[in-house]
Amino acid sequence: MQAHGERDVWLTPPPIPLTTAEMDHVFGLPYARSPHPAYADENGRHDGATKIPAWEMIRFSVNIMRGCFGGCTFCSITEHEGRIIQSRSEDSIIQEVEDIRDKVAGFTGVISDLGGPTANMYRIGCKTPEIEAACRKPSCVYPGICSNLNTDHGPLIKIYRRARALEGIKKILIGSGLRYDRRCSRRSTSRNWCSTTWAAT
Repeated sequence: MQAHGERDVWLTPPPIPLTTAEMDHVFGLPYARSPHPAYADENGRHDGATKIPAWEMIRFSVNIMRGCFGGCTFCSITEHEGRIIQSRSEDSIIQEVEDIRDKVAGFTGVISDLGGPTANMYRIGCKTPEIEAACRKPSCVYPGICSNLNTDHGPLIKIYRRARALEGIKKILIGSGLRYDRRCSRRSTSRNWCSTTWAAT
């Protein structure tokens, strides 16, 4: 609860983080992958006068994770999704890419976004659950990168390559943004790929 003048504002905390299996279950439900029919024209289409710009933006996109440990004061992602990264499994992500390819009208082979609040936080987090549970820092990357933060981008690179290799997929784009304030793990990532993609050193 937070006081604002004569009024009190109730703030709902982020939900308990989902496990990978729970994330897979939620994203595996039989969604229609299109706006409600009430918004369609007489032919059941969503173009012309019935075009919905917000749907066009996400029509061919796949959410691979939720949460953000950046703790930026200008952003509310941490407040409503939490600071613990919750990632889907590779198979769940690939299944959704295949569903878009096979079921969504108008697909041309380009996935417009394979990401989340920040694409390059997939499967990244604290080195141990014990440290994570005790930590009260609002950010894992400010004023410097926490020494307990795992920064291995190997799983992310692997899922991009696997999705790009699917039949019928021409391009995989990242539309959700990348953070430039973390260094790639040189154990799992070629320095070339890392430096040219995220300007990391």
